[in-house]
Amino acid sequence: MKKLKKHTLLKGEGTNQHTLYGEFAVEEVLDFPKVQVSKDSLLKHEQPDGSFSNEHRALQIDKGLWSMGKQVEYNPFDRRVTQIWD
Repeated sequence: MKKLKKHTLLKGEGTNQHTLYGEFAVEEVLDFPKVQVSKDSLLKHEQPDGSFSNEHRALQIDKGLWSMGKQVEYNPFDRRVTQIWD
């Protein structure tokens, strides 16, 4: 696991991203990255230049081991599963 103070966990469609700030380590695993948070941290919704995006507030991420999954949606009409973009 890499120890970090800032890491973009997810980039959205073009103009936003979700970046974690604090004391944590990230293990890059293809489908389910693991994040070990050492001290309470913040997950911020921001623009690619790092400025805050006001779409929603920053979320407090408590100390602990977290696993990040990818959100998908199922279309029952064509029986397809597609990835959701923020």
